[in-house]
Amino acid sequence: MQREDIFRMQKENPREKLNELIVPSNKFLLREIVDKAYLLVNKTSKDTVFISEQVGTKGLRSRMKTEAIKFLMKKYCDKGILPFYYEEKAVATGNHKYLLLCDKERKFHLTINQCRNLNKPAIPSGYRIRENQNFQSYFDFGSGEYKTMDVEDDSLYLELNHGHQSEKPMFIGLGIPKNNNEWYGVVDLVRETPVLSRKFATSPTEIKGIDVETFKESISNKG
Repeated sequence: MQREDIFRMQKENPREKLNELIVPSNKFLLREIVDKAYLLVNKTSKDTVFISEQVGTKGLRSRMKTEAIKFLMKKYCDKGILPFYYEEKAVATGNHKYLLLCDKERKFHLTINQCRNLNKPAIPSGYRIRENQNFQSYFDFGSGEYKTMDVEDDSLYLELNHGHQSEKPMFIGLGIPKNNNEWYGVVDLVRETPVLSRKFATSPTEIKGIDVETFKESISNKG
């Protein structure tokens, strides 16, 4: 995305911009992935021996949901179901990796986060602050004016935020963060109903290679 496109974005309807960047069918897939991740965690959680031996108990289901969403996102991208690319990037401390999704043209890049509600973007963290360079500005004391930062990455930063303290996601917010406290715009994919012609699978086991055992192996390999 060119700098002049970002300036135009500030005058556009954020909802229209989201629809331009992520078409309804892909929004549906993002919602489906989060729904299936919660289902996958519910199924995996029934295996108490596996959980106690491999994962531990503190914040267990929360961490499992994070891993399940990453697991399914990568599977959907690898299989070409979701037409995005991904990379796993290390946080500054190097002891954790987060998943970054982007489109082929890199018009956007997206992180996935757990939140209590959709009132504001995800709480500040080093990697989210680093990724979010949407319209960042600063006060130039020399000129007495606010100016926009020059950044290396002009793609628009998005967040896919979900409520994690329930059996099913209470919300799945796709939004454009303005900063750590407010949105340019956000939509709830749980409430939004895309109009699609294709039929989707309804459980993780209906897609080959996406099942409980494969998920167990994936998270047990994390040590």
